[in-house]
Amino acid sequence: MTGSGLMDFLISVVGLLIIVFLIYKALDYISPDVNFKMIARYAVGGAALLIFLLAVKGVLFGGSGMATVSPAGVLTFAIGLIVTLVVLYIIYMVVDQLAPPNLLIPIKYVIGAIALIAILVLAQQVMFGGLAIGGNTFRQIGR
Repeated sequence: MTGSGLMDFLISVVGLLIIVFLIYKALDYISPDVNFKMIARYAVGGAALLIFLLAVKGVLFGGSGMATVSPAGVLTFAIGLIVTLVVLYIIYMVVDQLAPPNLLIPIKYVIGAIALIAILVLAQQVMFGGLAIGGNTFRQIGR
């Protein structure tokens, strides 16, 4: 165990706490369904636990593991979350004005589910070191 490894561990833990807290707060607004909210919370909590275990492995046995949460990644996630909330607010305003009353709830349900998926994809990219999903290339998020 080195001092550098211990600091990497502390940075990972603090970054995880910030990301998980932001996601949990946003889920109250974004999630259109209690079941979606529960699934998202378990997924984020499970991913955070895996990152925590990788950080412990890095401290005790050396190496950095595969997951890091950088300060820039936290800011990137917060910006993405704010943009999603603003876009969702605007879309909901338009839907409230244009959608027929009998379709209002189903439309908001689908839009909320899509927004929740977008937030989880962004969280995945930030929590696992900015590796984008899909395609043959990896791009760094928030680094």
